[in-house]
Amino acid sequence: MTPTDTSSEALVGTRHVLVSLVSMPFKDLRHPPIQLGILEQCLTRVGIATRSHSFELAFMEHLYSRTAEADVGQRISVADYRHVACQDFVVNLGDWIFKVPPYTEPSPADDEYLDYARSQISEEAVATAVKMQRFVPEFLTAAADELLAGKPRIVGFSTVFQQNVASLVLAKILKARDPSLKIVFGGGNCDGPMGAALHECFPWIDAVVRGEGERVFPEIVLDMLAGRAVRPQLGLCYRVDGRSVVVPQANKPQVPMDEVPTPTYDEFFERLGRSPLRAELWPEVAILFESSRGCWWGAKSHCTFCGLNGSLMPFRRKPPARVVEEILGFAAQYKILDFVAVDDIIDLGHIRELLPQLSAARCDLEIFYETKANLKKDQLRTFYSSGVHSIQPGIESLSTPILRLMRKGITALQNIRLLKWCSEIGITPAWNILYGFPGEPPQEYERMAELIPSLVHFTPPNVMPVQMERFSPYFDRPAEFGIELTGPLPQYRFLYSVSSDALSNLAYDFQHSYLDGRDPETYVNSLRDAVDRWRQFSKDGPGYLCYRRGPGFLSVEDRRAGLEAADYRFDGIEGKIYLACDAGATADHLSTQFAVENDEELDAKEIEEFLDDLVQARLMYREGNSFLALAIPVRMDPTASEASWEADAAAACLTST
Repeated sequence: MTPTDTSSEALVGTRHVLVSLVSMPFKDLRHPPIQLGILEQCLTRVGIATRSHSFELAFMEHLYSRTAEADVGQRISVADYRHVACQDFVVNLGDWIFKVPPYTEPSPADDEYLDYARSQISEEAVATAVKMQRFVPEFLTAAADELLAGKPRIVGFSTVFQQNVASLVLAKILKARDPSLKIVFGGGNCDGPMGAALHECFPWIDAVVRGEGERVFPEIVLDMLAGRAVRPQLGLCYRVDGRSVVVPQANKPQVPMDEVPTPTYDEFFERLGRSPLRAELWPEVAILFESSRGCWWGAKSHCTFCGLNGSLMPFRRKPPARVVEEILGFAAQYKILDFVAVDDIIDLGHIRELLPQLSAARCDLEIFYETKANLKKDQLRTFYSSGVHSIQPGIESLSTPILRLMRKGITALQNIRLLKWCSEIGITPAWNILYGFPGEPPQEYERMAELIPSLVHFTPPNVMPVQMERFSPYFDRPAEFGIELTGPLPQYRFLYSVSSDALSNLAYDFQHSYLDGRDPETYVNSLRDAVDRWRQFSKDGPGYLCYRRGPGFLSVEDRRAGLEAADYRFDGIEGKIYLACDAGATADHLSTQFAVENDEELDAKEIEEFLDDLVQARLMYREGNSFLALAIPVRMDPTASEASWEADAAAACLTST
C-alpha cells in the first residue's frame, strides 16, 4: 500500500463497514492479530459489518517500497522492523518512531530522547528508527485513506506494548478528517489506570475498554450505532458532555472461555497474500491461539516481579476438544502448521487431555507454549509428541535462594533438570536469568558464573535486569520488598506530553532504587561474561556431554566447549547410581533404594563421596543433599514412557559383568 495507490485492490475493505478494527506497528509481523480476530467475530455474530486492518504489515510494505531502490545503507528491511520491535522494554523505540504531527510537533526533546536511546541500545537501532520516522507521515495518510474508504462509523484500536503512540496519532488524524467517527481503544495498554489516563489525556478517544472486551465492546458499539448515550459497563471509560467518566473494573474476569469466539485471520492472510514481502514473511508465520487465560500459579503465589494479567489473574481454560478443533481448523484453512499459544501458562490438564489429542491428529505441528519449569519428563515427552517443540519455561534464575525471593515455587535443580531434559528430548527452551531482586545474595551470581561451564551443552539464556512492572507485587507494595519506585522509565516523558501524575498512570515500567543502597550492576558482571561465552559456544558449537550404555558399564563422553575433553567408564553399580540421578536423588535415598531393589548394602557416605567426585568433574550438579546427573543419552526415543525407558536403561547398563 502506498499513498498514491487508490485502486480498489489497494484499499482493503472498500466495501462499507460499520466498524473497522486496527492493529498498528510494532506488532510482530509473524503473527496475525488475535485481538482483532476475536473482536471481529464478536461483532459479526451480532450482525455488525466489521473489517480488520493489519497495519503492521502495511507499514513494513510501505518502508520496503520507499527504500527498495535506495543505497544499501538506506534500505529498511524486515530485520530492521524486528530489531525495533524488540526494544519495547528498553526505550520504546517503536513508539517514538510514530511521534510525529499531528500527535506532537518536533522539538528539542527528540534529540534528547535519541541521546538517551543511544545510551541504552545500539547506534544502529537508533539510526534505523530515524530512517523509519521519515516515512511515517506518508504511511499515516495512506492508512487513514484505507480506513475511511470503508466509511466506518466506529474505529477500534487494539494496543499492546509499542502500539500506543502509533494508535494515538492515527486516531487523531481520523478524528480530524471525520469528527463524527467514534474512536475506541482497548488492549493490554488500556488495563487499569493506564486506560483511564489515555481517555483523560487524549480527548479524541471516545471510549476505552479496560479488561476483556468480548462483552463490553459489542455493547458500546450497539449504543454508538444507535446514536444513544453509551451505557456504563464494567471497566469502561466514556464521555458525558466531553468529560471522562471511568467505570471501575470488575474484580474478577467476566468472560467464560467458552464464550470467546474462534478468531478469524482472513484479512491478515489476504493482505499477506498480495504483499511484495510474501515470500519472505510467509514461511515464518505462526498463528496465535488461546487455550486459557490468567495464571493458575499466580493465583496461588504471585511471582513478585510479574505484572502480566493485571486484573485478569484468575485462571480459566477452553475445553481441550475445542482447542484441538481450532488449531486443526486454522491449519486446514490457512495452510499453516506453526502455532503460538498466547496463554501465560499451560494448564496441566491440557497436558493430559489436549496434547494427546493433537498427537492423535498425526499432523506435523510446531507449537510454542509458556509453562512452569517443574515439569516431569513424561510431560515433556507429551509436549514433543504433540508438536510442542518450543517453550518458555519461566526459569528466571539458577539460584534457589533468589528463586525463593521471586516466589517461583521451584529450585535451581529443577530448572537445570528441565534444561537437560529439553536437550535430551529435542525441545528448545527460551529463558532468561534475571538479576536485581531486592535482598538477593550477591555471591549467588559468582556461584552461577562458576556453574555455567557445566551447562554449556544446554540452551543458553539471556541475562537482563528485573523490571518494575505495573500490577506486580513489587509495584503494588514496594516498601515491603525494600524498593523505592522513583517514577516511570525515562522514555515515557519523551513520548507523552502530559502531567507527571498522568505520566505515572500511563506508564507500565518504572525506575526504582533499593532501600539498602545496593547496585546489582556491581556484582553481576561475572555471570554476564559467563553467559556471553555460553552463547558464543552455542553459536560455534557447544559440544556435548553424553552417555552410552554397554553390557555392565556406562560410558560418558565429555566434549563440552570450553572444557578439556574427557572420557569416563562407570562399571556396575556406579553406572546405576549415575542413571538413578537423572531426575535428582540423595545419597540416602539411593542407599535405601538399592538395598530394597537389589538386596545390596551400599553405604550412603560412600555414595555421596562418589557423587561429589562427579560434581568436581562437572558430570553432576549438587544442591543441598540432592545430586542431578548432567549427561544425556546419546540416543533417545523422545516418545518412550519414562518407566519403560528407565527400566531398559538400567537393564542395559547393569547386565552382570
